[in-house]
Amino acid sequence: MMIERLVVNRPIFTILIISFIISLFLISALNLKFGSADYSDSFPPWDEIYLRYELYYKDFGLAPENVYIFVKADDVLTRDVFEYMLTLQNAINQIDGVISTTSPASFVEEIYGGIPDNDYLLEMIAEKSSGLLPDKSLALISVQIGRMESDKLMNVAENIEKSISYVQQPPGVTVEVTGGAVLMYQITEAVIEDVYRTFFVASVVMVFVLVVVFSGVVRRKLTVLFPLVISMLSVSVMVGSMPLLGLTMTEYVSATVPILIGLAIDYAAQLQNRFEDERRESKDVENSILTAIRTTRFPLFMAMATTVIGFTSMAAPSIPSLVWFGTLMSLGLVSAFLLSLTILPAMLKITDSGDEGVKHSPRILEKFLTSIAKLTTANPKKILALAAVLIILGAYATTQVQLETNRRKYAPPDLPALVKFEELERSVSPQYVYAVVLSADRIDADTMIKAEELANYISQREKIVYSYETLGKTLRSFYGRIPSSEKELSLALSKIPESVYERFISGNHLVILLYTNTQTEEEVHHAIKNFEGDIRFFGWDGEYYITGFPVILAHLSEVLFSSLNLMTAVAYALIVIFLLLAYRSLLRAVIPLISISVAVAAMNICMVVMCIKQTTISVALNSIVLGMGIDYSIHITERYFEEREKFGVVESVRKTIEKTGKAVLTSALTTAGGFGALYFSSFPVLSNFGILAFIAVIFSLLAAVSVVPAFLILYETTSVRPGRLSDLLF
Repeated sequence: MMIERLVVNRPIFTILIISFIISLFLISALNLKFGSADYSDSFPPWDEIYLRYELYYKDFGLAPENVYIFVKADDVLTRDVFEYMLTLQNAINQIDGVISTTSPASFVEEIYGGIPDNDYLLEMIAEKSSGLLPDKSLALISVQIGRMESDKLMNVAENIEKSISYVQQPPGVTVEVTGGAVLMYQITEAVIEDVYRTFFVASVVMVFVLVVVFSGVVRRKLTVLFPLVISMLSVSVMVGSMPLLGLTMTEYVSATVPILIGLAIDYAAQLQNRFEDERRESKDVENSILTAIRTTRFPLFMAMATTVIGFTSMAAPSIPSLVWFGTLMSLGLVSAFLLSLTILPAMLKITDSGDEGVKHSPRILEKFLTSIAKLTTANPKKILALAAVLIILGAYATTQVQLETNRRKYAPPDLPALVKFEELERSVSPQYVYAVVLSADRIDADTMIKAEELANYISQREKIVYSYETLGKTLRSFYGRIPSSEKELSLALSKIPESVYERFISGNHLVILLYTNTQTEEEVHHAIKNFEGDIRFFGWDGEYYITGFPVILAHLSEVLFSSLNLMTAVAYALIVIFLLLAYRSLLRAVIPLISISVAVAAMNICMVVMCIKQTTISVALNSIVLGMGIDYSIHITERYFEEREKFGVVESVRKTIEKTGKAVLTSALTTAGGFGALYFSSFPVLSNFGILAFIAVIFSLLAAVSVVPAFLILYETTSVRPGRLSDLLF
């Protein structure tokens, strides 16, 4: 082909052209933004339950990005502390993006007209400030932030922290901050640190594996790191593409960097391995390169395509975080494939001086591969029986894996804002709050009374509801009753702080907040069902919906479970169809799937044994492993059929494992190293993801060099006459 000749005849020109293209991606990478993922990244854009969740926060001004400021002292119910809170609130209110602030101090000021000197009167008024005064040693300032892009939200959080440091605190007062925006800001900082850490670890691991393992393949130490160069160039293309696609580096997609470093080495290692084999047979450089390209191009394409299919199957559930994860990985792998067929041969041409000396693999590696070959050829039935047992156990283990849907559990547990957020939930109220949003033709006294009666009715019927909040209840605490006339109601509402009113009323919608002790997913589903039954039995005239944090967590479990099954099914189906179209052989399409099913099964078993929960990220592992691990089986299968044209079954298996096994081992170890680097992530969700993927890669390797040859041996010796295998395959 023309490209092959161009690479061989004009290697320097090839390198310069590709280097120029890569430099454009590097320039683009300078504009990469970092941020924190949101729950919107975990649901399909049209998901009705999540859309209601967002609608509630939008209508009632309770955006998840609220910030809470802890004001602590031996006694916060003093004029000095309340004056300080007002001063701090005034400073924060000046920040662009802050809608309002609420605290016991602002509540007292709105009711009383100022801060009273009488401590008893101050305490009496402040205690009605909607849970912002948990006890006498702690007061909370709630900061309402408008909806905005994540980078602007980060600026707001940073400016709030600066305001806290600028405003002088009274003696004995300590101030701490937490909440959605601050947590996102700190997660963003952690993501930046995490990307660099895992990138460094992955790079060190790659160098180690290539020097220890791949050095037995190459004849010159200089070229041992060529696969890593290709890998780094592929990462440059992927990262440089993110600003062009309008993507932000979040904790969900940050794993793509170390993973791609490991995966992208595969194609370069396979081609370079074949080049070295040709050179050892005393072929000249040019012919060795052309032979390496022509003999590995199809297997590399098949390996790349099946891996890309695995990643693109992540788009099946239409969950944004999974869609972009798969898209970025696919882009990086396609880049690695193209670079391996272009710039790598050019580099080999330039650096090969013509020395045809032979360098043998380390004896320990040769012994290992020879032992595997002997074990496989001697025990094909036992290996396949063990594989069948693993697949059955793995299928059962899949049903036993638990889910983790609380996104805050994905973040580093030692983040200051997260520690404070947990303290906030303990101090104020549990997070298991349901919002019953009621629709009415108009909000008047009768509507408010009926909503109050409904809230009381649900509270009385459901033991899990230990408290509730409504605007009617707030009015009762002020006036002893809900005003019955429109004039009296208007007067009463005018005296209630606007922030309190907006918490319960929006247009022709009003909300009931139900505080519960539900915790498990089963309890949440049961509670929702009971609430809906109570509302229907009570006879609310208008429409309604139930939302809130527990509703979203329970629904996310359903989304994750259905996504897992859908992605796995789609990955299997697409890979089988692709292999059938490519090979036009059922046998060659099924062989790789048998071995990779072993890896998926082993991974699921390990999840149960190690008590690792399924998350928004790990839910994609089945499809990733299917597409990724199948590479090794394809390389083994392709080389076997090539050797089978010259040798018998057992000898073909032995030569395949001993020759291709070196490159497959290198590819698997570097891929495992890329995933393994995630173990050092400060994000538990990524650390667990790395552990599971590492296990899956190792089992993919073992299955490729044992299960695949065992299946071929058993198939040929029991079903096919010697020399007639190709007739059945094609």
